[in-house]
Amino acid sequence: MTVVDAELSRVPAGAIGVHRAVAEAAAAAPVVALVGRPNVGKSTFFARASGRFAETANLPGTTVGVATRRVRLGERQAILVDLPGTFGLADRSDGLPPFWQLLVGARPEAILAIVDAGDLARHLPLALACRDLGLPLVVAANLADEAEAHGISVDTGRLSQLLAAPVVRTIGRRGTGVDAAVAAAVALAERQRVDPARGPLSVPPYAGRAVRAVQAIARVTSAAGSDGTFGDPALDVAVRDHRLSAIGAATIAAAETLEPERWSVAERWAGQVTRQRTVAEPLADRLARLVTAPWPGVPLLALVTIASLVATMVVGTAVAGFLGGVWGVVVSPPLTRLIDAVVPVPALAEATRWALDSGLLAMLSVGIPFVLLFYVVLAVLEDSGYLASAAVLSDRVCNALGLPGRATIPILAATGCNVPAVYGTRILETRRERLLASFLIVLTPCSARSAVVIAALAPIAGPAAALAAFGVIAALTVAAGLLANAMLPGRQSPLILELPPLRRPIGRQVAAKAWFRFRSFVRTAAPIMLVGSFILGLASASGAIGPLEDGLRPVTSGLLGLPAVAGVALVLGFLRKELALQLLLVLAIAEVGPAASDLSTFMTPGQLFVFAVVTGISFPCVATLASLVDEFGPRAAAAVTLAVLGVALLAGTALARIVGVA
Repeated sequence: MTVVDAELSRVPAGAIGVHRAVAEAAAAAPVVALVGRPNVGKSTFFARASGRFAETANLPGTTVGVATRRVRLGERQAILVDLPGTFGLADRSDGLPPFWQLLVGARPEAILAIVDAGDLARHLPLALACRDLGLPLVVAANLADEAEAHGISVDTGRLSQLLAAPVVRTIGRRGTGVDAAVAAAVALAERQRVDPARGPLSVPPYAGRAVRAVQAIARVTSAAGSDGTFGDPALDVAVRDHRLSAIGAATIAAAETLEPERWSVAERWAGQVTRQRTVAEPLADRLARLVTAPWPGVPLLALVTIASLVATMVVGTAVAGFLGGVWGVVVSPPLTRLIDAVVPVPALAEATRWALDSGLLAMLSVGIPFVLLFYVVLAVLEDSGYLASAAVLSDRVCNALGLPGRATIPILAATGCNVPAVYGTRILETRRERLLASFLIVLTPCSARSAVVIAALAPIAGPAAALAAFGVIAALTVAAGLLANAMLPGRQSPLILELPPLRRPIGRQVAAKAWFRFRSFVRTAAPIMLVGSFILGLASASGAIGPLEDGLRPVTSGLLGLPAVAGVALVLGFLRKELALQLLLVLAIAEVGPAASDLSTFMTPGQLFVFAVVTGISFPCVATLASLVDEFGPRAAAAVTLAVLGVALLAGTALARIVGVA
């Protein structure tokens, strides 16, 4: 199986958005929807099936949008739609529509249900609910390797007979059985496309009129054209505003009526097809007990956190020094001569040197050594499932902040990037919890801000200073969270988290995830960095940078005790946080040459400490601000931004006096 083109779309979860994203592509190829409970490996399965990376993590709630891709199987093409994890058709989380809306919006001609081969009793009810809708169904008994490690084997042939649907044994992380499962689903989807009236092979005896009502509505819906109309004006008017609500009412009614029966049937069938033999307890299970217990779980969490940061600092500093040395000797001299020869206007030549020499060196000094390494560390922690274990350990701390322990998952994910973390708060139940969590997420240093802290302090003041800066940021985040919890009325919900097993990270998957994120970072940051450096060069050559520095001087120098130009770097960090340090590097390199890439000739260790902390918790970048507006509206986004900015300025002002730079 090969991917035909890049990801067609990734849209916020909503029936109308899904319909528009899929409709055009579906005109020429059948649509298969991937459905499964959270953390069953659906997104990993999707990535293997499409041959391209998809954002995955070994923790629940990773998929909060809908991704679609076109794939080819021999001469056939199909559209795969990856839907968020769900426990049932009527299931919903705060901020997400009911799952049936997403399913209807995808307009699938077949459903590929991903179930846990080692826990069929809890996963089959969703597969049964999908089958009862009248669409062709294929079941992938995934995580088969983990089931076998626990002594569990599944008779897929017998299960296929009971479900009246193909069942394929799969191991999504390795790709085992993935192509066969997708091929079976596509074949059924093609048959459904030829004969849309074709229903399931048989209506289960427990279904009754409720399922038949849903089937009738689903068949009417599937008859609509790609533009969502039926070709009959009277019918179009009748269903235009009520079609989704009618399907929703029937689906929810069916779910309420049939769900107990589905669970009973699933338990009985699971007992018939599952065989359990006695095996030694897997090492992963023993480790899971250790990392989730207060002892030694809490010390291990502290050790893992410190080790991750120290590894990034030590390796990143060495790589940054090597790249800076090579650039200064091999690249910078001939590049400078070439720019001077090609660009005759002195001001333009200086601006070009800022962009191509200083700007690219700044990217190399921060992006590759620190951002990429941090992405690798984060990918390892995600794929191992350790982040979910940290959520359990952090439950009591989160309760003090007005949040359930599962809020730790998006907060920890924020160490990679704040944007998906803000969307990840959809796993929380109330708007209050999501807003509190988003406030803490914005205060949490993402990989770009962590890179600033490490790159600014570790090479000059040492790893201990960088760790101290992270400690200060953590303390400020907790203090701000306590205050926000006291100010916002309401109570937190209890911790309900389906803890995933610990798994050995797969090198290929870790590398793909880290590279995908780093590539996205470079594509976004490099143009901004080059253009920003060019503009700064023009401003420096024309003297225009002086008034901007003067306007910011009361805050930059008066409150924070920093060089005036640091204020310019902090403000421009709104575009991307790593630009704050990179622009400082540009300014330093432009004045004293490549040797200034460690900033020691430009700022004192105390000033760098203040700069690192303020950058680590300052106002969100433009992408994070956009996600806040999308999730909560402009007023709430502005309130979060102003609150975070206030924390940063107060903390920076206090630190400047403590370290003696102001």
